[in-house]
Amino acid sequence: MRRRAVCLFASGLLSLVSTAWPQNTHCCPQPRTISVSGTGTVTADADLAIVRVGYKLYGPDAKTVYADALDASNAIMKALTDSGIPESAIESTSQVIQHTTQFELQEYPSNTQERLQRKFTASQSWVIRVKPDDAGRALNTAINAGANESGWIQWIANDPSALEVQASSKAAANAHAIAEQIAQKSGVHLGQLVSVSENQGAIMYNGEIDGVTAGYGGGMGLAVGMVTVNNRQLAINSRRVEFRISVYAVFAIE
Repeated sequence: MRRRAVCLFASGLLSLVSTAWPQNTHCCPQPRTISVSGTGTVTADADLAIVRVGYKLYGPDAKTVYADALDASNAIMKALTDSGIPESAIESTSQVIQHTTQFELQEYPSNTQERLQRKFTASQSWVIRVKPDDAGRALNTAINAGANESGWIQWIANDPSALEVQASSKAAANAHAIAEQIAQKSGVHLGQLVSVSENQGAIMYNGEIDGVTAGYGGGMGLAVGMVTVNNRQLAINSRRVEFRISVYAVFAIE
């Protein structure tokens, strides 16, 4: 009973304090601001090309297809290294022997010789890191040696952080310019920067978004049975790396 009385007394005291000291919600008005978005873009020549190549073979059983895969794998690797590409620049990304999927077999009628010869699949792929000017030669070498699947070429900038700094600076300047224009049209004076947040965009190539530090281009997709003629190769040109950053900035109005 005594404890309850103490609680009631405390409750009443808090009520009196609340009444005696009313809150003033108008003592700290929110400052007027202008919020804008800005973008900055920097382009540079690619420093590295990553070429994706591989093969896909079929056979009636695992042992047969594996033997064929051994020949194809070693022939492609030897051709690449003989062309002057160091082994450290060639990385295996996948190697698989498995039952051929029903999806791949469905175009061949059951119990036909073609279908029986495709019961198992062997595949392997590599990425080859070369200078941009050597991308076409690496692809040509792999295909002539037996690769029947070629992938996209990925163009890389060695120092994306430097591009990011430049793009970020341009984005901030762009945001300030836009805010200044809005302030002038509104008849007010633009004040100091209140806050800014950065949204790192993707590196882009000719308007195609392809990831933060790299982009894809010049690939041929599936190239089963494709070979070069008279030692010619595809005309592949290095693409420029474009780094784009957007910022959201808030400026005070004076």
